[in-house]
Amino acid sequence: MFLVRKATSEDAAAVRDFVLRSGLNVDGLPEIESFLMAESETKELLGVIGLETIGTSGLLRALVLNRSESTSERLLCFFDQVVLYAKKANLDELFLTSKEESFFFQVFGFSTISLEEVPSLVRENELFSTHSDQRVIMRKRLA
Repeated sequence: MFLVRKATSEDAAAVRDFVLRSGLNVDGLPEIESFLMAESETKELLGVIGLETIGTSGLLRALVLNRSESTSERLLCFFDQVVLYAKKANLDELFLTSKEESFFFQVFGFSTISLEEVPSLVRENELFSTHSDQRVIMRKRLA
């Protein structure tokens, strides 16, 4: 069992270190308050994901899981909690970019779209301005 919660300023160092250990670049990460965290009952960090709110859209960033603790079941549960959080935050849709199309995200209702289908406000994010032609863009409608 684990708890999913919004990160606070006190979590900044732990989240940054967790993302760094995964090998992802921490430059350009969203503000700490944009992160959701999965923690065990003993407060061990099991996973993080950035959820930037842009208007009524959400942009998912930096999904990282603790390899030793992650199972398919935990990953599914964590991501399900992220989608529920986005719905409770009254977001209409979620976006993400990836190096390749992912069956995992398709299971959660994401579909591949073109850059032109991304709202201009979301497209202004630096994630879309660099190498967007080399990345797959996926969207899930929530409303």
